[in-house]
Amino acid sequence: MPGLILANARVLTMDPRRPSADSVAVKGGRILWVGSHADVPQSRGARLVDCGGGTLLPAFHDAHIHLLAYASSLSAVDCRPPSVSSIGDIGQAVTRRASNTPVGEWIRAWGYDETSLAERRHPTRRDLDKFAPRHPLRLDHRSGHACVLNSLALERVGIGMSFSEPPGATVARELDSGEPSGLLFEMEDYLDGRIPQPSRERIETSLKRASENLLAYGVTSVQDATHVNSVARWEFLDGLSESIDPIPRITLMPGYRHLNEFVERGLRFGAYGLHLRLGHVKIMATASSGRQTPDKRELSRMIAECVESGFPVAVHAVESHVVRSVAESLSAIPGSHLLGAPHRVEHASECPPDALRAVARSSAMVATQPVFIYQNGDRYRATVERRTLPYLYRLRAFAERGVDVAFSSDAPVGDPNPMRGIYAAVERRTTSGNIIAPDERIAVSDALERYTSVSARAAGIENEVGGIAPGTLADMVLFEEDITSVAPERLADSRPVMTMLGGRIAWEA
Repeated sequence: MPGLILANARVLTMDPRRPSADSVAVKGGRILWVGSHADVPQSRGARLVDCGGGTLLPAFHDAHIHLLAYASSLSAVDCRPPSVSSIGDIGQAVTRRASNTPVGEWIRAWGYDETSLAERRHPTRRDLDKFAPRHPLRLDHRSGHACVLNSLALERVGIGMSFSEPPGATVARELDSGEPSGLLFEMEDYLDGRIPQPSRERIETSLKRASENLLAYGVTSVQDATHVNSVARWEFLDGLSESIDPIPRITLMPGYRHLNEFVERGLRFGAYGLHLRLGHVKIMATASSGRQTPDKRELSRMIAECVESGFPVAVHAVESHVVRSVAESLSAIPGSHLLGAPHRVEHASECPPDALRAVARSSAMVATQPVFIYQNGDRYRATVERRTLPYLYRLRAFAERGVDVAFSSDAPVGDPNPMRGIYAAVERRTTSGNIIAPDERIAVSDALERYTSVSARAAGIENEVGGIAPGTLADMVLFEEDITSVAPERLADSRPVMTMLGGRIAWEA
């Protein structure tokens, strides 16, 4: 007998066996039954929720997010456009924070974009020294792959004239003196552990706020794709269920350099349960230093090591030649079909025909972020070679090649609101209305599927979340309107009126 019945809904199940219905029965946190209200099972004493003819679908599943970084960004100094438009604006915002921060304590600022600043350049340590001379200051770039430290921060983390970059990382230097300018690329591995974490209380407060935001967007499951994820982070998140409730279900990807820590603890892919589980191993393959790091031979060795340890991999690949190289490396590794989930290419941002063919041959899934077309598209139009624009964040081309594509936000880099990503996938429009690669448009129904069932499949948990079918977890989201037929220009601003997590109402308008 159900404990809860949701009726008078337009149910989009994402289940090909029964793609639509008007009622759903829930018992013990799981879907008991799906069908017509006339056939609802015996329901004496069950709570009835009238959905008012709204659209009920599986809750959204963000296949690639950085949860702790997103939470941290909510309490950091906001340096995103349009909040700031110049280095002077950054200075004013940082100065205000410094006036309320004890001397010597770290200040974090987030989200600057040098192309949106009046000076059209990155800030330097000398700029930041003027704003916070007595506080170590870290200013993160909007991409998440660069940051600027002031002089005190550089000193604290041991970066000076004689510093040698780790492989794949870059420390920008002043032309006249050769000293570090403060601008760092791909240095997260080095900085991790050298910059003190905020107090547990502050992190929990930020995570609670992040959880509230995600649930308000209809997101009940996330995959944390942070490449420095360690056993310590795993244990920290494992202890959150008592202090933060509700919180979205978390799949944590171990960072490759921490793989042995997890293996030595007996933790394998899929370990624990559905509130916190272990996912793919995250590997970074970048070309920010001018060449691919790690190179193809080393990357293949790393992938093979993960597979031997029982883990599928999720490999960061943005540049077209890196996407192709990663796909070719994945194709060469046997036994991946036995791991419980496919390997993945994360982002696949630039994917011209040769890279597209390589990805299709690899049998890997792609986890991409159409929201970047919306929020960064105008910058792409101004800075990306015109011949490359048609190959940015492709969608239809992948589908035509039989490549499964899961949707995600990459928050805090991208907007974590799934409807912004869905709008971008359907319209391919930027915030100013410009269109990028219109041939890559897909239907609303396809975009919804990629933010629900396909994203769940990318984690290997498609039998638990991502659909509305008997036995699946009762994670659902309700929209007042029919979002499959709403005017395209309204999609980006559509909002849920209710989010359900495990049969409980976790958020309500």
